Amino acid sequence: MKSKTLLCFTFLTAAVLDSSAFAQNKGKAAKLKWRVQQLHRDNNEGVAVGDIDGDGKLDISAGEFWYQAPDFKQRPVRSLDAFGADYLQNNSEHLYDMDGDGDLDVLAGAFTNTIVSWYENPGAGGYDVDAWKVHLLLDTGTNQNEATFLHDIDGDGTPEFIENSWNKNNPTQVLKLVRGTDGKVSATKHLISEVGNGHGMGFGDLNGDGRQDILFQAGWYEQPKSDPFSSRWTYHHDFDLPHASCPILVVDLNQDGRNDIVWADGHSYGLYWHEQLKPQADGTTTWRQHLIDKKFSQGHALAWDDVDNDGQPELITGKRYYAHSGRDSGAEDDITVQYYDWNARAETWAKQLVSTAPAGKGPGIGLQIRVHDLDGNGWKDLIVPGKSGTHIIWNEGR
Repeated sequence: MKSKTLLCFTFLTAAVLDSSAFAQNKGKAAKLKWRVQQLHRDNNEGVAVGDIDGDGKLDISAGEFWYQAPDFKQRPVRSLDAFGADYLQNNSEHLYDMDGDGDLDVLAGAFTNTIVSWYENPGAGGYDVDAWKVHLLLDTGTNQNEATFLHDIDGDGTPEFIENSWNKNNPTQVLKLVRGTDGKVSATKHLISEVGNGHGMGFGDLNGDGRQDILFQAGWYEQPKSDPFSSRWTYHHDFDLPHASCPILVVDLNQDGRNDIVWADGHSYGLYWHEQLKPQADGTTTWRQHLIDKKFSQGHALAWDDVDNDGQPELITGKRYYAHSGRDSGAEDDITVQYYDWNARAETWAKQLVSTAPAGKGPGIGLQIRVHDLDGNGWKDLIVPGKSGTHIIWNEGR
C-alpha cells in the first residue's frame, strides 16, 4: 500500500502580544522553524509513537495504519468503522506490549463501543499483511467514551487503562492491567465511582497527600490511603470545567507547593489555568481561574513538554478540527497549533504559533498530541491526528 504523503509549508513561531494575557519572555532565543508533513487524510483522531519494528527508530501508529521510520512508509494495522457525519471509531490509541513477546502492540479505545481491543504486532518479517490480529481485552459495559488514557495511577510501575466519558451518568472506572506468567496482559475492572464521569480528565495530586487523584469536568476523586482498587474514591465537587480537555494538566505553575490545573474548552473558545489557593479548614480545595487565551476554539487536547530546549516544559495545544462535525463555535476558523511559554515569576504566558492553515487544510490536534524527537536532531517534534489528517510537525530548531 502506497503512503499518501504530502509536504506542506514551513512555519515560524511568532509571539502574540495583542492581549494582556500574554507577555513576551525576555531573554528567549530566536524563533523556532517548523515544517509540516501530512501522512494521511482521514477522520482518525488517535495517535501513538514508539519503536514498532524494533529497529531503534520511532514509528507512528494512527488509526488504520502505522508509519514505518525513517521514511514513514504507510502500513496497515486494522479497519475502523465509520459513524455519524465524519467519525471513525478511534478516540485514542496507545503502544504497549500486550502479549509479552517484546514488541509493541496497539491498544485502542472507541467512541461508542463497549469493548476494548488490542491489535497484535506481527513482528519482523510479518508486516506485509492486510491487518494485525485483533484481541478482546475487556468489555467495559459502557460507551459514550470521550478518550482513554494509559496512565500509572497507583505508582506501581504498570499503567492502567482509564476511560473518560462525556456521559455524566456513566461510572468512572479503571482497567488494571496484569501481566500473567505467560507474559500476556489481562485486565480487571475497578469502579472509582458507580456514577459520575464527564467530558475531560486528568491525573495528579490535588491535596498534597502524595497520591494521584483523578480530575474530570465536575470535580475530582481522591485516591484512598489503602489499596486504590479495593474501595470507592471520595468525590469532591470543588470546581466545574465545561467540556474540559483530554487531558486536564496538573502542574505547580507558580511553585507554591500546590498543584494547579490547566485546561481548555474542547468545544468552544477558551484556554485557562486554575490557581490552587490555600485550602479551607475542612480540606476543601479552593481555586482562582485565569484566562490564558480565548482566540481559538476546540482546544480538545493538551500536552506539557519542552519543545524549545530551554529546560522548561511548554503548554502545547491547538484547534481540533470539526470536533462536533462543524457545530461548535469557531468551526470554520483557521486551524492552529501553538505552544505557550510560562513565566513563573511574572505569571504570564507567551504564545508561539507553530502552524496555521484555513479550516480543513492543515494540521489540527485531534484527540491526542504526541511529542517526540523523531529524527534525532535534538528538537522534539509534534505528531497530531485529526479530521484534517495525521501530521508530523517537524521541529527544525532555531
